[in-house]
Amino acid sequence: MVGDNMKKRKRKINKKRILILILFLLIILSIGIYLIVPKRYGYQKDVINVFKEDNYYEKIKETKKYSKTLETAVIENNYKKEYFDEYLDINYVEEENFINNINKLLDLGYKNKDINTFYEKVPKSIDVITSNKYDKNIINYISLDYFKEENLDRYIKYDFIDTKSVYDTTILKEKYNYEDTVTFVNAYLDKDYYSNDIPLSKDKASKLDVIVNKYYKLDKDYEPEDLTVINSKFASGTQKLRKEAADKFEEMASDMLKENLKIYAGSTYRSYSYQEGLYNRYVKKDGFKEAETYSARAGYSEHQLGLAVDIVNGKWNYLSEGDKEYTWLINNSYKYGFILRYPHESEYITGYVFEDWHFRYLGIDLATKVYESKLTYDEYIARDMLKEK
Repeated sequence: MVGDNMKKRKRKINKKRILILILFLLIILSIGIYLIVPKRYGYQKDVINVFKEDNYYEKIKETKKYSKTLETAVIENNYKKEYFDEYLDINYVEEENFINNINKLLDLGYKNKDINTFYEKVPKSIDVITSNKYDKNIINYISLDYFKEENLDRYIKYDFIDTKSVYDTTILKEKYNYEDTVTFVNAYLDKDYYSNDIPLSKDKASKLDVIVNKYYKLDKDYEPEDLTVINSKFASGTQKLRKEAADKFEEMASDMLKENLKIYAGSTYRSYSYQEGLYNRYVKKDGFKEAETYSARAGYSEHQLGLAVDIVNGKWNYLSEGDKEYTWLINNSYKYGFILRYPHESEYITGYVFEDWHFRYLGIDLATKVYESKLTYDEYIARDMLKEK
């Protein structure tokens, strides 16, 4: 009897244990169903419910894609159902106001690929982009080797048509593109002349590649240390250039002479004070506005570098576009280290009218690169030299 009772008790205990185990398994299964089934695509149950309410659940099932960006937008109650497809492909970034920022970007008209690129390439400039109007060229700006993130706001705001253009706006629209926008802004063309002075130290001024224009200024006391008088055979009066430039000018003039072409250095190095007097005389003669188009203010002239030469032809007239000497120089001067500094139809870029007589020494290597680029030196500095560095 005792043995039978013990057996019955054990059976009851075993049944209880089995029931408890089954109950436990059912609880686990229920939890699994609660947690796992709604999250089989990675989303929380509440998020899935929103998808169902907005009739997007079937799309989730079709794509079988989890998007933390989409889920976070729903959880933060910052979800806009019209951007459902965009959210799916926007890479999530752990930052404050991320969803708010991408909503702003989407509202402006940017797509998921654009937004992913912004966060990958210019994450510090999201506020800059959202604070401006839609710009279809931002992705193009970013793709350029000479793009500078710190200039992005200026690229977006820049419109050369509304600034100091001397061209017809129709021509401008056809002629310039996003590459020019980045180049021009890098060259400070979005700034008024003389409003953004960049002082050039003596060390910088002594470099052959230094640029001097209406943004880069020389000290009034700067004078090159190696000024050399050009051989009188190739100069109008006493003319000086830095030694390397003087030697190359003489070599170039000598080689041209072998082809019965004569050139002379008509105006070369000018001191700060000399340029100041010259500029003031031009202002008095032609008025301020006109003088600004062809004469540099003191401190802003390449002639102070001892690297610029105004060339005269065999008839002792300043070189003209129709001269044979001009044609030869355009095709060959870079081989001696010189470039035409203020080309035709580049007034807006250089700040000066076309000067067919004004050549600048850069050294053979750099002059060749500028010549082959078909850019003005201002553009080259803002583009290729920045890219190289």
